[in-house]
Amino acid sequence: MRTTWKPMKSKILMIAIATLVLGCGINAHWHALRTSIKMYENVSAQIELGDTKESFLSLILPTQEPLKEYSGFRKPPEKYMKKDVLVEIYFVMSNHQHDGIKTDDEFTPYVFNNGKLVGIGWSILGGPSTQAQATPVTNVTTNVTVESPPPPILPLR
Repeated sequence: MRTTWKPMKSKILMIAIATLVLGCGINAHWHALRTSIKMYENVSAQIELGDTKESFLSLILPTQEPLKEYSGFRKPPEKYMKKDVLVEIYFVMSNHQHDGIKTDDEFTPYVFNNGKLVGIGWSILGGPSTQAQATPVTNVTTNVTVESPPPPILPLR
């Protein structure tokens, strides 16, 4: 059976295009993350305890804009009432580990009481609930001595 170069060439071209498109998607994903974290680093020093929620959001929301398409890099805000005080917590992606796991320690929480910033960081919340943990690697070296089997027992003559 004779194969022609033309069908094989078109298959190779299709595979190359698919690889390029997928690769660009992954690169765009990491580019958005790096951009967002860098933008956050540039404005985080401007945020101070006592700031209003509106002032905070005006600084932070633009830094999170590159991540709007990537839910894996976002953590939704939380809110609840505590003794007639509205508590709101906003989480900002401020660090990232390339381990494929979204954990609390990659975010910085900002805590507001009735619209006023009262806490920055995990200490006010008692620490992150989830953290990436290194998987311990156990190296075991076993020395196995293989002895030769005993000689066969021969019948007596």
